Amino acid sequence: MNEPVKSTRRQQLQEYKKQKILEAAGALFREKGLDGTTMRAIATRAGYSTGAPYAYYQSKEEIYADLLSASLARLTQFIKQEVQTQSTPPLRAATAVSAYFRYYFDHSEDLQLGLYLFSPGEVKKRGFSKETNQQLNSRLLGALGFMANCLNELPNVTPEQAQQETLDATTYITGALMLSTTGRLETIGAQAEEMIDRYIQGMLQRISG
Repeated sequence: MNEPVKSTRRQQLQEYKKQKILEAAGALFREKGLDGTTMRAIATRAGYSTGAPYAYYQSKEEIYADLLSASLARLTQFIKQEVQTQSTPPLRAATAVSAYFRYYFDHSEDLQLGLYLFSPGEVKKRGFSKETNQQLNSRLLGALGFMANCLNELPNVTPEQAQQETLDATTYITGALMLSTTGRLETIGAQAEEMIDRYIQGMLQRISG
């Protein structure tokens, strides 16, 4: 077997192992949270030796950041794909906001991953490196910036207004998602989808009036 083929197979094996570690870590983060997860537990769940994760990551926080970064990239891609199917500014704006909701409504594991940043615990105490923070911020701003651009396409909506409306909308949606995933909305007879539809219609009427 020639060297290029060997090198390709080694790369494929390394990528496979890394993906297994990410999948194991993601499952443990959902079950136990970041504070309750250890690198040893991640290795065991992935079916590897204790030191295996350290070939790719220095800490569980680095794994968490990698998972979150990938999640934010998927969110942005989903919003863009949904908006591409719409041809008018009002529909593009409404779809951008609803797509943010729809993605997290259908992917509760990604919502949980993102919300953990706002909870007390090891991430908050130790934080991420400057480079990691910049990467995560860039991913998040990519999604929010695209949404704001869609709102800015509406007549008479300034860039500043579009940014503020995007922030207001994502804050409202995130709160509704949290109440929905904990079952609180159901106890009061409310539906997250209906709430978001009303919010979007009200937003469009307000900023287009």
